[in-house]
Amino acid sequence: MNMTWDSEAEKTLRRVPFFVRTKVRKKVEEEVAAAGRNRVTKTDLEESKRKHLKRLSEGVKGYSVEACFGSSGCQNAVVVSADLVSNLESLLEKADLLSFLRSHLGDQVKLHHQLRVTLADCPNACSQPQIKDIGIIGQAQISCEPEECTACGECEPVCQESAILLEDGFLVSIDEDLCVECGACAEVCPSSAIDISANTYKILVGGKLGRHPQLARDLTNGLYAEQVLNLVGVIVNFYKANAKSGERLGALINRVGWKEFENSVLEVKRN
Repeated sequence: MNMTWDSEAEKTLRRVPFFVRTKVRKKVEEEVAAAGRNRVTKTDLEESKRKHLKRLSEGVKGYSVEACFGSSGCQNAVVVSADLVSNLESLLEKADLLSFLRSHLGDQVKLHHQLRVTLADCPNACSQPQIKDIGIIGQAQISCEPEECTACGECEPVCQESAILLEDGFLVSIDEDLCVECGACAEVCPSSAIDISANTYKILVGGKLGRHPQLARDLTNGLYAEQVLNLVGVIVNFYKANAKSGERLGALINRVGWKEFENSVLEVKRN
């Protein structure tokens, strides 16, 4: 069926952000065709928007858990996180964050009020943990044994951070301040001069977009999956005990102060 758009519909569509405009056009045309018509009006666009917002509202559950594509075989993954993602889902469901948010906001809970948790299986962080309430990033902890180096030269070109220090072609050390623990150097090392000693995670907190965007801050690192799960539980409890009127975790941290937050959640973790 050939679909046409009236001028007001086209004008309204141009107000839709460009990166979803094609998708919106396709969806509206499908709905109009399903109704047995071949002309899109402004009313059709508005009705489609109303249905979309209703579906979004019905899909609010108080939290979201996202992950990168590492578990599907990404060559850059340094951890296997499928079980951790599932356990995080269970933890957040039991926390009943939707009831908590409704106790502050009533029926006005929107997607942007949800606590957002994102996991990335490597430091490339494709799932954007830096802008989420809780970001979890896989790390390859590197061990360095210079006496085992054969001066093959494989490690230096793969390090995008220039963290590998060589002298006369031989490994001296790895600059910990520059290393992002991606594990690329260990993957190409033919000897045990550079190796992965552990596969762990680091935790970032407080990232958000919106009116006052901010990047998440590093909270701690070197955690195994069970420790990550425990710490996320502690953070969620802190959030529920201290958040006001649906504020995001980042806004809560800004209000109480970083040191107060850090000491509160890491003290529980240590105990």
